[in-house]
Amino acid sequence: MKTPPAEAKPASTEELPDRFMIRGGWNFVFNADTAFSINGSRGIGTTIDFSKDLKGEREDSMWRIDTLYRFNPRHSVGFSYYDVTRAGVRTLDRDITVNDTTFAANGTVSSELDFKMYRFIYNYSFYHNEKVELAGSFGMYFANINASLSSNLACTGGTICGPGATLTPRAESETFTLPLPSIGFLVNYHFTPRLKGTARFDWFYIEINQFKGAMTEVYLGLEYRLFKHFALGGAFDRLSVDVDIDQKSKEFSVENDWNTLYLYGSLYF
Repeated sequence: MKTPPAEAKPASTEELPDRFMIRGGWNFVFNADTAFSINGSRGIGTTIDFSKDLKGEREDSMWRIDTLYRFNPRHSVGFSYYDVTRAGVRTLDRDITVNDTTFAANGTVSSELDFKMYRFIYNYSFYHNEKVELAGSFGMYFANINASLSSNLACTGGTICGPGATLTPRAESETFTLPLPSIGFLVNYHFTPRLKGTARFDWFYIEINQFKGAMTEVYLGLEYRLFKHFALGGAFDRLSVDVDIDQKSKEFSVENDWNTLYLYGSLYF
C-alpha cells in the first residue's frame, strides 16, 4: 500500500522587521521664501524679504536623519533633524533696519539665514494591520533660527542714516528658538509587503501672551524594502511656518515656506 504524498505547506509570509527604523539621506530644499523682521528696543524694524531684498538663495542641500521606535503595534516615537543654511549678497537700494541698526542704501550687505529643525513625535495607531496603518500624532518642533547681516555702510540709533550720520562697517546677528507643538494624521499603506506609501499631515496654531504661531507640514513618501533590513525611498515635504514673538526688549517675526525632495536609505531592526 502506497503512502499518499504529503500535502505541500503554504509558504509563510516573510516577516519584515520594523521595531526600530533609522533613515538618512540627501535633503534638497527648493523654492524657499522667507520674510523676517527683528525690531530692537525702539520697536522699529524693516520687514525683509530674504530673496528679493538681499538676493538670498532659495535652495540648499543637506543631510537629514529620521528615526522611529515602536513600543508595540499601537505606540511609537520618532525624531528628525536637518539644517538649512542660505546666504545672500546684495548692494541695497533702500535703507533697512534690523535690531536698531540701519544698513544704508548703496552699501553691500552679506547675509545668512540658518534654520536648524528638530522634531520629536509620538504616534498612536488606532488602526493597524499588515496592509494599512492609520495613526494620530502629537509632535514638538524646535526651529533654531539664526539671521546675520553685515554691511560696509551702517549706522545706529535711528531708522534712517540721514545727513550727518556716521556710516561704518557693522554686523548684526540674532538667534531665536521657536517651540512649535503640532497635531497630525499619518497613513502607511503597503501596496505589497515590500512597497510602502506614506502620507502625513501636521498642523499647529497658537496665540498666547506675546507669542503667535502657525505651522503646516505635508509629507508624501514611497519606499521599497530591497532586503529584509534595508529600504530605499523618496519623499516630497512641504513646510510652512509663520511666527510672531513680542518680547520686552525685542520683537521677532518670520514667515517661511519651502519644498523638500528627500532621497534616503532606511535600516530596520
